[in-house]
Amino acid sequence: MAEYAPGTPRVIGQYVRPFCKCGHRLTVKTAWTPEYPGKRFIAFPDYDTRSKCAVFQFFDDDLPSDYYRELLFDLHSRVRRGTQTTDMQEHIGMLSMEKARLVQELTVSRAKLQLYDRIFVILVGVLLVLCVVLGMRFG
Repeated sequence: MAEYAPGTPRVIGQYVRPFCKCGHRLTVKTAWTPEYPGKRFIAFPDYDTRSKCAVFQFFDDDLPSDYYRELLFDLHSRVRRGTQTTDMQEHIGMLSMEKARLVQELTVSRAKLQLYDRIFVILVGVLLVLCVVLGMRFG
Protein backbone atom coordinates (compact mmCIF):
# COMPACT_ATOMS: atom_id res chain seq x y z
CA MET A 1 0.00 0.00 0.00
CA ALA A 2 1.30 3.46 -0.85
CA GLU A 3 2.21 5.79 1.95
CA TYR A 4 0.53 9.20 2.02
CA ALA A 5 1.16 12.42 3.87
CA PRO A 6 -0.15 12.49 7.45
CA GLY A 7 -3.82 13.22 7.81
CA THR A 8 -4.57 12.72 4.12
CA PRO A 9 -4.83 9.14 2.85
CA ARG A 10 -6.12 10.39 -0.49
CA VAL A 11 -6.48 13.90 -1.85
CA ILE A 12 -8.91 14.18 -4.77
CA GLY A 13 -7.61 10.90 -6.16
CA GLN A 14 -4.08 12.26 -6.56
CA TYR A 15 -1.05 10.55 -5.07
CA VAL A 16 0.70 12.54 -2.37
CA ARG A 17 4.45 12.08 -2.09
CA PRO A 18 5.24 11.33 1.57
CA PHE A 19 8.85 12.56 1.33
CA CYS A 20 10.69 15.23 -0.63
CA LYS A 21 13.93 14.58 -2.52
CA CYS A 22 15.88 15.52 0.64
CA GLY A 23 14.09 12.77 2.59
CA HIS A 24 11.95 15.04 4.78
CA ARG A 25 8.35 14.05 5.49
CA LEU A 26 5.78 16.23 3.74
CA THR A 27 2.34 17.21 5.00
CA VAL A 28 -0.88 18.46 3.47
CA LYS A 29 -1.95 21.86 4.79
CA THR A 30 -4.72 24.34 4.07
CA ALA A 31 -3.95 27.94 3.21
CA TRP A 32 -6.14 30.61 4.77
CA THR A 33 -4.64 33.69 3.18
CA PRO A 34 -6.80 36.23 1.32
CA GLU A 35 -5.23 35.07 -1.96
CA TYR A 36 -5.79 31.33 -1.39
CA PRO A 37 -8.57 30.76 1.16
CA GLY A 38 -9.21 27.06 1.83
CA LYS A 39 -6.76 25.89 -0.82
CA ARG A 40 -4.86 22.72 0.14
CA PHE A 41 -1.17 22.27 -0.56
CA ILE A 42 1.68 19.90 0.19
CA ALA A 43 4.83 21.22 1.84
CA PHE A 44 7.29 20.81 4.70
CA PRO A 45 5.67 20.75 8.14
CA ASP A 46 7.66 23.94 8.84
CA TYR A 47 7.87 25.21 5.28
CA ASP A 48 7.89 28.83 6.46
CA THR A 49 11.31 28.50 8.11
CA ARG A 50 13.20 26.03 5.90
CA SER A 51 14.65 27.21 2.65
CA LYS A 52 16.71 24.10 1.80
CA CYS A 53 13.92 22.38 -0.07
CA ALA A 54 11.27 24.25 -1.98
CA VAL A 55 8.56 21.59 -2.11
CA PHE A 56 5.27 23.40 -2.36
CA GLN A 57 2.37 22.27 -4.53
CA PHE A 58 -1.32 23.17 -4.54
CA PHE A 59 -3.92 20.38 -4.86
CA ASP A 60 -7.09 22.39 -5.35
CA ASP A 61 -8.06 24.43 -8.37
CA ASP A 62 -8.38 28.19 -8.03
CA LEU A 63 -11.78 29.56 -7.09
CA PRO A 64 -13.75 30.78 -10.11
CA SER A 65 -13.73 34.47 -9.14
CA ASP A 66 -12.52 37.03 -6.63
CA TYR A 67 -16.05 37.16 -5.21
CA TYR A 68 -15.88 33.52 -4.04
CA ARG A 69 -12.33 33.95 -2.76
CA GLU A 70 -13.34 36.98 -0.66
CA LEU A 71 -16.53 35.26 0.52
CA LEU A 72 -14.69 32.12 1.69
CA PHE A 73 -11.96 34.11 3.42
CA ASP A 74 -14.55 36.32 5.16
CA LEU A 75 -16.57 33.30 6.37
CA HIS A 76 -13.43 31.60 7.67
CA SER A 77 -12.42 34.80 9.49
CA ARG A 78 -15.86 35.07 11.09
CA VAL A 79 -15.77 31.45 12.27
CA ARG A 80 -12.26 31.93 13.63
CA ARG A 81 -13.28 35.07 15.52
CA GLY A 82 -16.32 33.21 16.87
CA THR A 83 -14.12 30.39 18.11
CA GLN A 84 -11.78 32.86 19.77
CA THR A 85 -14.75 34.60 21.37
CA THR A 86 -16.06 31.27 22.66
CA ASP A 87 -12.63 30.44 24.07
CA MET A 88 -12.47 33.83 25.75
CA GLN A 89 -15.97 33.37 27.20
CA GLU A 90 -14.97 29.98 28.62
CA HIS A 91 -11.85 31.55 30.11
CA ILE A 92 -13.92 34.39 31.59
CA GLY A 93 -16.30 31.80 33.09
CA MET A 94 -13.40 29.93 34.69
CA LEU A 95 -11.95 33.18 36.05
CA SER A 96 -15.36 34.16 37.46
CA MET A 97 -15.64 30.83 39.26
CA GLU A 98 -12.11 31.22 40.61
CA LYS A 99 -12.90 34.77 41.74
CA ALA A 100 -16.02 33.54 43.59
CA ARG A 101 -13.96 30.84 45.29
CA LEU A 102 -11.29 33.35 46.31
CA VAL A 103 -13.91 35.80 47.64
CA GLN A 104 -15.41 33.02 49.74
CA GLU A 105 -11.95 32.01 50.98
CA LEU A 106 -11.20 35.65 51.85
CA THR A 107 -14.47 35.97 53.77
CA VAL A 108 -13.67 32.84 55.79
CA SER A 109 -10.12 34.08 56.47
CA ARG A 110 -11.42 37.46 57.67
CA ALA A 111 -13.92 35.73 60.01
CA LYS A 112 -11.12 33.58 61.45
CA LEU A 113 -8.93 36.66 61.90
CA GLN A 114 -11.70 38.47 63.80
CA LEU A 115 -12.15 35.39 66.00
CA TYR A 116 -8.42 35.23 66.71
CA ASP A 117 -8.41 38.95 67.56
CA ARG A 118 -11.23 38.44 70.09
CA ILE A 119 -9.50 35.42 71.64
CA PHE A 120 -6.27 37.44 71.92
CA VAL A 121 -8.04 40.32 73.67
CA ILE A 122 -9.73 37.88 76.08
CA LEU A 123 -6.41 36.13 76.83
CA VAL A 124 -4.66 39.46 77.44
CA GLY A 125 -7.53 40.46 79.76
CA VAL A 126 -7.33 37.17 81.67
CA LEU A 127 -3.54 37.54 81.94
CA LEU A 128 -3.94 41.09 83.23
CA VAL A 129 -6.52 39.99 85.82
CA LEU A 130 -4.20 37.16 86.94
CA CYS A 131 -1.29 39.57 87.26
CA VAL A 132 -3.38 41.96 89.38
CA VAL A 133 -4.80 39.19 91.57
CA LEU A 134 -1.41 37.54 92.07
CA GLY A 135 0.20 40.93 92.66
CA MET A 136 -2.28 41.73 95.43
CA ARG A 137 -1.87 38.36 97.03
CA PHE A 138 1.94 38.29 97.07
CA GLY A 139 2.58 41.99 97.18
